Amino acid sequence: MSPMPELPYEIVNVSPDEDKLIKKCLTGYTKPFVKCGKQGYVMPGAFKKHAEAIYNMEVRPDDIWVITFPRSGTTWTQELIWLLENDLDFNTAVKKPLYERFPMLETTSQIPKIAFDLIKANFMNLKHFQGLNEAVKRPSHEIIEQAPSPRFIKTHLPLSLLPPSLLNTAKVVYVARDPRDVAVSYYYLHKMIAKNLMRCHFIHFWEAFRRDLLPYLPIVAHTNEAWNQRHHPNLHLVFYEELIKDLPKEIRRVCKFLGREYSDSEIQILANHLRFDSLRKNKNVNNTVGDSGVQFMRKGEAGGWKEHFDDKMVLQADEFLEERLCGLDLRYPSIPMGETTHL
Repeated sequence: MSPMPELPYEIVNVSPDEDKLIKKCLTGYTKPFVKCGKQGYVMPGAFKKHAEAIYNMEVRPDDIWVITFPRSGTTWTQELIWLLENDLDFNTAVKKPLYERFPMLETTSQIPKIAFDLIKANFMNLKHFQGLNEAVKRPSHEIIEQAPSPRFIKTHLPLSLLPPSLLNTAKVVYVARDPRDVAVSYYYLHKMIAKNLMRCHFIHFWEAFRRDLLPYLPIVAHTNEAWNQRHHPNLHLVFYEELIKDLPKEIRRVCKFLGREYSDSEIQILANHLRFDSLRKNKNVNNTVGDSGVQFMRKGEAGGWKEHFDDKMVLQADEFLEERLCGLDLRYPSIPMGETTHL
């Protein structure tokens, strides 16, 4: 076997001060966090070990990939696509966990050392969360590489850290969401997983978020990579807010992209299955762990950030968005052009 080509991007450690801020918000990481590529995407230090294998992974023509920044409607979209591609097989969908039907590419490189111990001890039932039990045995990308076709693959990595052949080979659905809502939901995800081990409050988490110092940040650059490819025939971009506004309409758009045809009545049945309150009751989709009181699928709303941001944070969010969107034609439907975010 010929050696894998070297990565076309650099991976460097974050500064000690940046690492300290990240670890104030996240629990259990011992290695320094790293920044990857021109945009400086933040990842746990363990990502260095898997980056080349992920970048050089063979993409198959019948793959379907879902790419999102975390907490942007990933689970919702996975369930939607899997059902469309499997003739609305609701029976299997309610019996087989979504993480088995639609695994995550980089799970292994996201697990901090403490989590390995917690998983082995079955603490907080983590071994049953998002397939982590298998990920501690073998790298998740290796499991996916050996999976039979057709493969359904989820990732939170931006396009620039993924195989360069991806868009010219497979179908990709990218889901974007208002960064302010993402920040809130991302905080509660970590709070759910870490339970009492998480000591930071949202104000600290937001500080790290707006400084692009959490895994997968910067979020606007992440989305802009997909936005710039939105006219590519193999990429379908949808906003979380549009899914909430008119789910049947967005289901039809995804059907067209995938080349699938369903009747209006079938689409309505699927839309009912995908209602947030319905998915929240589905344990094979809503993979909640522990007794922290926080659900993996939490509220499924747009604009909930307003309940968590004080006046200072609202102004900081304005500045954050203005700076990150400056010079880009990327626009979020929840952030009209020419309006400040607090109006």
